[in-house]
Amino acid sequence: MRAPQVGRLIVTAVLFVGWLGYLGYLVYSRPHTPDGRPLALSRPQFLVSMLDVVARVNDDKGEDVVVDEVLYPEEKPPVKAGDKIRVENIDKCRPLPNPLEKGEPPLDWTGPGSYLLALQVSERNGARHFEVVPTPPSPGYPPSHGLSAGPPRIYPATPQMLAEYRSIPKQP
Repeated sequence: MRAPQVGRLIVTAVLFVGWLGYLGYLVYSRPHTPDGRPLALSRPQFLVSMLDVVARVNDDKGEDVVVDEVLYPEEKPPVKAGDKIRVENIDKCRPLPNPLEKGEPPLDWTGPGSYLLALQVSERNGARHFEVVPTPPSPGYPPSHGLSAGPPRIYPATPQMLAEYRSIPKQP
């Protein structure tokens, strides 16, 4: 080989190793669930939701959920900061089961704390009902077992999750 060819090969190899190192850093610094699974928001879930809030969730039954911040809609939201609401299906929020693992995956609710919730609001019997939006089908995320949608998901309200949420282009 000539010197210019060797130089180009070395530069290419260094750039390739640098790229792999950067990808490894991204995987390492990504938010993870307590059991070690990588965590990312479901963009389709937030695109179809009617109400996005950061709220304090004290139990997996969804009783007395306290809204800390309303993220969407910005104008005339059905709730405001400080309101207590009941979210009906927090106990069903979990990832899809991994076909390589036995048993049910753990709940998204890991204990009392602040969570990012994508909600649907409905009126029944003259009262407002709040429910976490199921994850809609999307490319690379087919629903399992013949269902038309995936399970509902909630997310810890960490700075990384909120930054990822703010990158989702919601239409007013």
